[in-house]
Amino acid sequence: MIELTQLHAAVSATLKAGMPQLATVEALASPAADIPLPALLHGLSGLQSGRDAGDGRCAVLATFVARLLVGADATQASMQAATLAAQLTVLLRKQFWGLGFVEASANVQASAVVSVEPSPYVAWQVQWQQPLYLGEAQWPWPDEPPGSLLVGLSPDTGAGHEADYHKPEDLV
Repeated sequence: MIELTQLHAAVSATLKAGMPQLATVEALASPAADIPLPALLHGLSGLQSGRDAGDGRCAVLATFVARLLVGADATQASMQAATLAAQLTVLLRKQFWGLGFVEASANVQASAVVSVEPSPYVAWQVQWQQPLYLGEAQWPWPDEPPGSLLVGLSPDTGAGHEADYHKPEDLV
């Protein structure tokens, strides 16, 4: 889907601009042995049904995960990773990524990634959810000319009350 490609590109661009201290920001990537650090790897991790907008688009609640990696040998690596996770959490607040098919991010959670085996990284994971509306809006009715919508207020509606109907812009 073109929307998901646009979304991942917008997320990467926004995170690069908002967190310039990161040497790497990549979507849907696995950490390579020679990845420049600190790094942020992000991507879509789940989809579930969302609230229908009623316009024909497919509404989904998307779950995203970002993994922040800092070299384990870096000075205060644990603090640096936690600070980056906190900074990402702030950046995610009510984030739309500049896209019209995305609602604000919500349910942001961050936690340290604990590894039982030695790792070259200290890692934090940040997860969030965002409603998305995928596909094209559909309107099965013919377009009406401007001014054809009229509003009637009960009980003055129906036959015999045609003069009591108003244009929506006149009700403001």
